[in-house]
Amino acid sequence: MRFTLKDYQSIAVSSILTTLGYARDDWHKRSRRTAFALSSTTGSGKTVIAATVIEALLHGSDEFGVEPDPSAVVLWVSKDPALNAQTKSRFIECADRIPAGDLELLDKSYGGDSLQTRMVYFINPDKLRDGADFAKHTDTRHFTFWEILANTIKDPGKTLYMVLDEAHEGMRSQTSSEQTIVQRMINGNGVNPAMPIVWGISATVKRFDEAMAKADAFTKEKNVTIDPKDVQDSGLLKNVLVLDIPDEEGDFTTSMVRDATLDFVEVSYAWDAYCDEQGIDRVVPLLVAQIPNRRPGERDTEKGRKEEDQIIHLVLETIRKHWPDMPADCVAHVLGDRATIEVGSYTIPKVAPQDVEHDRQIRVLLAKDAVSTGWDCPRAEVLVSLRPAQDDTYVTQLLGRMVRTPLAQETSVERLNTASCYLPLFDKKTAKIVAEEIMGMREPRSGGRNAAVNKVVLRPVTLRWNQDVPDEVFQLVRDLPSFQKPTAAPRPIKRVLKLAQALSQDELVADADHVAHEAMFAVIDSINEANSEAVFEHAAHIMTAEIRRILVERGKDEAVDFTEARDADGATVDDALRHLRRVLTVSVVNRYLGRNLQAAINDAVEAGDPLGVDVNSIRAHVAALAFIDADVQKAVEDAADALTRLWLTTKAGEIAALPDSRKPTYEAIQDMAREPERVIVEIKPDDRVDTVDTDLEPLPTEEKHLLATADGVYPLESKMAKNRWERAVIKQEFSLATIAGWYRNPSSAGKHSLRIAHKSGDSWRSVQPDFVFVHLVDGELLPSIIDPHGAHLGDAAPKLKALAEYADEFGHQFDRIIAVGVEKGGVLQGLDLKDQKVRRAVYESLADGDSIKLLYANHGVKYAVVPDGL
Repeated sequence: MRFTLKDYQSIAVSSILTTLGYARDDWHKRSRRTAFALSSTTGSGKTVIAATVIEALLHGSDEFGVEPDPSAVVLWVSKDPALNAQTKSRFIECADRIPAGDLELLDKSYGGDSLQTRMVYFINPDKLRDGADFAKHTDTRHFTFWEILANTIKDPGKTLYMVLDEAHEGMRSQTSSEQTIVQRMINGNGVNPAMPIVWGISATVKRFDEAMAKADAFTKEKNVTIDPKDVQDSGLLKNVLVLDIPDEEGDFTTSMVRDATLDFVEVSYAWDAYCDEQGIDRVVPLLVAQIPNRRPGERDTEKGRKEEDQIIHLVLETIRKHWPDMPADCVAHVLGDRATIEVGSYTIPKVAPQDVEHDRQIRVLLAKDAVSTGWDCPRAEVLVSLRPAQDDTYVTQLLGRMVRTPLAQETSVERLNTASCYLPLFDKKTAKIVAEEIMGMREPRSGGRNAAVNKVVLRPVTLRWNQDVPDEVFQLVRDLPSFQKPTAAPRPIKRVLKLAQALSQDELVADADHVAHEAMFAVIDSINEANSEAVFEHAAHIMTAEIRRILVERGKDEAVDFTEARDADGATVDDALRHLRRVLTVSVVNRYLGRNLQAAINDAVEAGDPLGVDVNSIRAHVAALAFIDADVQKAVEDAADALTRLWLTTKAGEIAALPDSRKPTYEAIQDMAREPERVIVEIKPDDRVDTVDTDLEPLPTEEKHLLATADGVYPLESKMAKNRWERAVIKQEFSLATIAGWYRNPSSAGKHSLRIAHKSGDSWRSVQPDFVFVHLVDGELLPSIIDPHGAHLGDAAPKLKALAEYADEFGHQFDRIIAVGVEKGGVLQGLDLKDQKVRRAVYESLADGDSIKLLYANHGVKYAVVPDGL
């Protein structure tokens, strides 16, 4: 795999491989069929996840601890041949261990009687419709697709894995006489057996789940579901989507196409400057112009075509007027019912949607609906839609496809983490619906789950560091004890080797890979020496194969059996080494073997016997480390962890000074920790926020926030503006008259947040308290954490315990740590977590809602009065 997976992607891959492993056993041992789905929002990297799974399935994976399945045959089904071609290209791009020749687009030219193992086949159902060549016998076709499929399923030496992309599409409700081709593939039909294993992939799996629940032949396994919040925090999606709509009634088409063009030109210059500064390949932004469908009754008429051409000409002429450097050949279209378009001085070629991302000559794209399903184009930065408000569902779907970041990472320039959309024919009501759907505040009417964007803004403003807040306050908040939660599947050895590679690449540590391996070898050597007798004993056992012989002599009533020992061959030793490689990684074991072999050769040459090296014996002694009582894995992983922490600490300043393009590598390494590790709170210097709510009403503002507009105020986001408790907390803190500054801590567990990692059961979670206030207390600037969070909420207990543990360790650095959880008679009650008795009560409390409320009844103190009108 050429790409480094995000943590949530690795977890999904591991879960899917586990499910597929059980499904394979169920099929071959119990003839039981299995179905499940991967459910995630657009933009989560579902294709990369699938490619990683399939690569591991076909070729094995040390990272995920799976052996290759020699019986595997993968059939990838998608409704659109263009999507299949796009998926195949994506597999070639990211799955380097799957040869391109093992990825085959199936069609009528396929001549075999069965699908072959270790292959990935792509098919779209339209090729199998009644009367299609691939579905019938011809003079040159002796096996139909259905016969090929049946032969593959019936072959005991093969395991057919069906992957159904956009799984909801193939599961639309049908009468029995109108059964879809996809459903026939899954459920079987007549002589065709049902599919052994079905893996659906979709943002909306409800229809798939319902269909599979009704299929008697299948056992429906638990779906693998990715939390949209994890996707938002990953950097794969834009942080902000700006919607621009008219303030009043009227025709604003030309003016908004103008504004979109000026915005596009500005962001193009910004990307050029950023890429030059970072020393990376240029990002070439795309402007998408979405035109309306033709009016009913005129879709196939000359009049309808001319009206459409007039709209296209108006759009392009407006763009050219405000983008004087617009290249003559930079416009293309994806209009399904048109070929090359000739309008005015423009010749506009038709292109396939999946080709737009990589054709950097295209700077302006004309579209209707073709880019709303299955389209990927991270360089699409600006959209102007001339669709009327009643077509808002189509606009919402298209916006959901436009929010991927071009570099698959957040940049240090917030404007480049933003996509813009201009909607001249929308009104306030429709814009509100679109904004709330995209932010996940409203259930999508389309039934799909779009990529969830953190913020949709209607009247954006850029926040800068507040000049009215002392620098000491910024530094104090930045250096607060903040800890990121460990990864769900820590691999310390892999982590230190990835860090070594990165540090060498950036010339921060000389020969870091050698240093890392030697640090681990030193630990292995000490274990070897301390357990020499056990190692020798297990090595001897590995090198000896016991052979049982049964002797039957004529005339005797009983057979005689006995065993004899023989020297094991290299394959037997290889099998033993495989155990150690899984524990210590292939890299460490092979390098350690190489070092020991080279030392033995050097000794033999020095002794005058260069051929006297027993290679199998040396390999067996290394393999024996996997079987001794000493915990080799933990000792080596501890050494790897220690070196990683040392490098990350001592090189933190130099890493921070690296270009943006290198920082995600180190952030991914930070995320691989097996214990919470301290990080700084990176206060974003150019955050883009809204100044109005979804009704276009101005948002309230407050002073002294660390980030502020040019006027020195901080607009409260819509949710905060409507939250009585949060507004009351702010008013209470300002009433103290000692406030020097404050920070609304982001709710997501990202680098801009104060994070508190805590253990919940067997897993790690992260708590982000709502507010940090800094007051001047007896001449000293001291921070306070105030966290308004209802005692009735399901996560109230673990959040309280996390804050109590944090106060136990770091309370001396704070003036106050208060958890506000109850309102009585207009008064907010809080728990003072700097009080040891209160913390003890929190630890001893049960996790149910009544117990948490009792905590506040027994230990709560008055925090603030909720002002009237909030």
